[in-house]
Amino acid sequence: MRQLNALVIDGSELFRNIVQELLEKSGFTVTVAESGSEGLELANNEHFTMVCCSFHLEGISGSEFCGQIRSIAGYDFTSVIVLTDEDNSRLLKQALLAGATDIFSKKDLTELEVYLDRFAERESRQLSGRVLFIEDSRVLQEIIIDLLTDMGLDVDAYSHGEGAWEAYEKGHYDLVITDIMLEGAMSGISLVRKIRRAQGEHGNIPIIATSGFDNVSRKIELFHLGVNDYVAKPIVREELRQRVYNHITSYQGLQELRAQQKSLYSLAMLDELTQLFNRHALREFSGKYFSESRRFNRPLSLAVLDIDHFKSINEKYGYHKGDEVLAELGGWLKRFVRDEDLVARWAGEEFIFLLPNCDSETAEGLMSRLQKRLSQFKLANLTLTVSIGIATMGSETEYNLNSLFDLADGAMYQAKMAGRNCIKIYHEKD
Repeated sequence: MRQLNALVIDGSELFRNIVQELLEKSGFTVTVAESGSEGLELANNEHFTMVCCSFHLEGISGSEFCGQIRSIAGYDFTSVIVLTDEDNSRLLKQALLAGATDIFSKKDLTELEVYLDRFAERESRQLSGRVLFIEDSRVLQEIIIDLLTDMGLDVDAYSHGEGAWEAYEKGHYDLVITDIMLEGAMSGISLVRKIRRAQGEHGNIPIIATSGFDNVSRKIELFHLGVNDYVAKPIVREELRQRVYNHITSYQGLQELRAQQKSLYSLAMLDELTQLFNRHALREFSGKYFSESRRFNRPLSLAVLDIDHFKSINEKYGYHKGDEVLAELGGWLKRFVRDEDLVARWAGEEFIFLLPNCDSETAEGLMSRLQKRLSQFKLANLTLTVSIGIATMGSETEYNLNSLFDLADGAMYQAKMAGRNCIKIYHEKD
């Protein structure tokens, strides 16, 4: 974890104490000074992560102080915060031009408190993730690897595009950093192009391009290719560090959001026990099946499957055994059906099949094979039989999910009445 230390400079002891308390609350170790000269002396002897100074200091203005502290070695990228109780825009602009990072009002320190918390979180957070890094300069490669590993990241480094692409295809990464000009047949530009042509999420990884040719046309070309960011050489460590932090946290946050969305989708659309689509999903997706059947004048069959004597299984072996049967049957049915079919758990021990481009004869053949195959398996160490009813929507009939289900469900009850373990088909009466 990166250590945070701050220097507070203000002529008012009361205000120094207030700011010190805010900084310590955010995890900073704090050193205080009363005057600008004392603050500059302390900054020369010790490096501080942040400097908070009053706009009006004894013997020196806030603008002059910002300019002088920026001239001290190591303070190029230090956060310098100016605190003021006035709204003179000209003076405040001078402070920003002189090197102040930001300006906050002494009259309301709420914004400063939020800033400090976010700054501390960003600086102290240890990242986790994997970076694919391509750079053919050994010296620069070692420097950047050291920076990335110090941030908590795992790094796979390559000097050639060919090896990097092979690693990318096999691995999972959170960020790619690549030089544009590489030794070998594959340039960094070619690597970026291949990554962006990859399918799905694999092709959406953030990419930072680096180059010693810092010109506008090159940058525009790279952004057209699909890079997310561009860093000119010679690389400034702190600049690259912040860019890496931003891209990885954004990408990982997006991945987490998508995982949550997928999880919520599963909760909404999948039956928890069988992992088949539930009734809600069946109603959601069935419209497409019915509209395509009408549009292309193709038959659509709906089959209702009900486990025979399921109540007896619960009574004899307990409800946990019944749940076991349903869970294993759900997985089995998912493997059995065709890719274009939709299978869902309707309720209890009842399952629904939507079978596109299947007339009643084809649907009966498919369900007959299902019955035969099922009789050869034991689910939860039990041999099961099922009763099935089928109804078909032809070219001259107008049905929806509810009406076709009612017909197939009625046919399934006919199968029950006929002794179970059989298939019945609904036939329209002339």
